[in-house]
Amino acid sequence: MKPNDLFSFVKNNLVSHDTNNLIRLYLPIIGREAVDLYLYCLAFWDNGQQAYPFGHILNHLNLGMETLQTGFERLSALHLLELYQEDSAYQIKLFAPLSTDEFFQHHVYKRLLEKKIGEVAVESMLMSQPRGRLLASKLSAVFEVEDDVSIVRQKQEDFDLAHFKQRMAQDNLRFADEKEDLLELFSIAEQKNWTWYEVYVLARETAVSQVISVNRMKQKLAQKTLAGDFTQQEQSIIRAAKSKTPMLFLAEIKKTRQATITQSERRILQELANLGLLDEVINIILLLTFNKVDSANLNEKYALKVANDFAYQKVTSSEEAVMKIRERNQQSQSRPAKASQPVTKSNVPDWSQPDYKNETSAEKQAELEEQKRRLLAKIEQGGD
Repeated sequence: MKPNDLFSFVKNNLVSHDTNNLIRLYLPIIGREAVDLYLYCLAFWDNGQQAYPFGHILNHLNLGMETLQTGFERLSALHLLELYQEDSAYQIKLFAPLSTDEFFQHHVYKRLLEKKIGEVAVESMLMSQPRGRLLASKLSAVFEVEDDVSIVRQKQEDFDLAHFKQRMAQDNLRFADEKEDLLELFSIAEQKNWTWYEVYVLARETAVSQVISVNRMKQKLAQKTLAGDFTQQEQSIIRAAKSKTPMLFLAEIKKTRQATITQSERRILQELANLGLLDEVINIILLLTFNKVDSANLNEKYALKVANDFAYQKVTSSEEAVMKIRERNQQSQSRPAKASQPVTKSNVPDWSQPDYKNETSAEKQAELEEQKRRLLAKIEQGGD
């Protein structure tokens, strides 16, 4: 998109100019520049009769090109407009803001507004529930049509939180922070173009102690297929790491050493998962730690050290973990031998050493002899 590129409006796309909800509900989320851009589009809409350069918007609103692009992105994200491109020509399709009720039925929109103006302010804006019995008339009865067709405004695509929560209850899952997690789950659904159920399957697979872990979901999505040249032993380790939970993997290691899992080891597994590491990566860390330290118990300090490194390096698979271990081993082998430790000064006088050479001058030696004679004299006097 360049200032000289042309844009036009979609024909017969006239929308309501009621900007009450635009200011009340959308402005805190999308910002003043995006709202100004939307109002510009309402004011200059001409039913697609003419094409204009984007420079016209820049001059009229006193915006920079980057700000203009950001404004289009935010308006598009909240479904206030759609921008279409064909070569260097663009078309703008406008949408009216949602009603208050429709806006707050969209769980993500509601949470975004809460983050900007606070939950108390949002609560005061919610529409009260009607009282009494609903007196509804069916379309088929009033207009004598054969089919019972309900004409409703199409609800904008939303993350179906109600069904998501129902499945969570069935599997005894819970949120760590529902409001924050919801935004992340919606983002995943939008980026992957997934249904709520596809997102749920991933959430269930990566949960930690029945708690949904958005970090681990992102790690799983970031996994890449690595075709490394692994030895047969490494391939066997990778397969085992992928097929077992860390608790089961640790139990099998402990069993070979005639030991059982301790409470502190259970806690350390939880901490490793809380770092966002996936199960298969945690299993490689466990194996590395037991190979490093010959003990029946997990060296928790070393395991955490490696886990922190892997989390920082964004290791998302057992293949990556094995390759990182290879690099660590190669670095340690190629590291030069440590310099010899500096010799500490001995309390034994130099003259007592068998290879000592007396290089003292004649004058200095005479002075030392005189000091020695005086010291011996004092000792003899003290003995008397």
